[in-house]
Amino acid sequence: MNYGEVLSRAWQIIWKYKVLWIFGILAGLGSGGGGGGGSGANYRFDGNQFRPPFDNGQYFFQRLEVWIENNWWIFIVLAALALVFLAVVIVLSTFGRIGLARGTWQADEGKEKLTFSALFAESSAYFWRVLGLNILIFLAWIVLVLALVVPSAVIAALTAGVALICLGPLFILLCCLLIPLGWAVSVVVEQAIVAITCEDRSLIDGLKRGWEIFRANLGPAAIMFLILGIGGGIARFIIALPFFFTLLPLIGTAVIDGGRAWMTGGIITLVLFCLYLPVAIVLNGIVTTYTGASWTLTFRRLTGRQASAAAGEIIPAAE
Repeated sequence: MNYGEVLSRAWQIIWKYKVLWIFGILAGLGSGGGGGGGSGANYRFDGNQFRPPFDNGQYFFQRLEVWIENNWWIFIVLAALALVFLAVVIVLSTFGRIGLARGTWQADEGKEKLTFSALFAESSAYFWRVLGLNILIFLAWIVLVLALVVPSAVIAALTAGVALICLGPLFILLCCLLIPLGWAVSVVVEQAIVAITCEDRSLIDGLKRGWEIFRANLGPAAIMFLILGIGGGIARFIIALPFFFTLLPLIGTAVIDGGRAWMTGGIITLVLFCLYLPVAIVLNGIVTTYTGASWTLTFRRLTGRQASAAAGEIIPAAE
């Protein structure tokens, strides 16, 4: 497989068909994230009441305990909102992965124009299969982790930890083996998603197809994983780096005595975080678009499909 052709072709496609960026952004929502929040309902702080945790830890935790007792319902609401948010993210990221794969496939076959509405409508036919694949893989990981953790915990309890110390090196080795296993599973899943969405296969057939392609092309699959994994990791690290700088106002005011300065630093940090978050989501989405397009083209090349003559003349230009 010509790795340079795949990587350059992926860039040409996502540059011309920028509608794929939207699906990449949606798909990127499921690749990680986090956040936090709070509420001051039913309790007010003023300059005399508020003390930062580093000023008087015991006082802070006492007030926190009282606040939690009086506002326990807030945590239930937050948990419900978190579940709803998680469900929305899963749905959107699933549609994003499907639309990205199908859009790249069609672009490589020479389709002149891709529209969001058409790709989104097509994606609905594959939604449950791809979602089921992700759930299946997630459950498999849960079972594997429990198979390692539960017996270890039981053995440690029965032997007062002696057996666990003796078997420690073996346990560490097994944990290390999970890393390449995770890499292999991620490649198989990427290929399975393309098989399901672009070859119209069932969940199980798509998974088998992904495994067959991976097993028959271990070398190319490993090289592409290293290229996209390392390159994507570096890009995402650079994208995440500004989040550290948003903490500087909070860190700077933390050394100043007084609740007012600490609160001011926290507000500035929160504002900077919220301002940069949309930028980070878009940039991460573009990286996801490129890696997703590259994996789709990898599938096509490994299965003997080349770019069509018309598609081979793509000129980077916005549509």
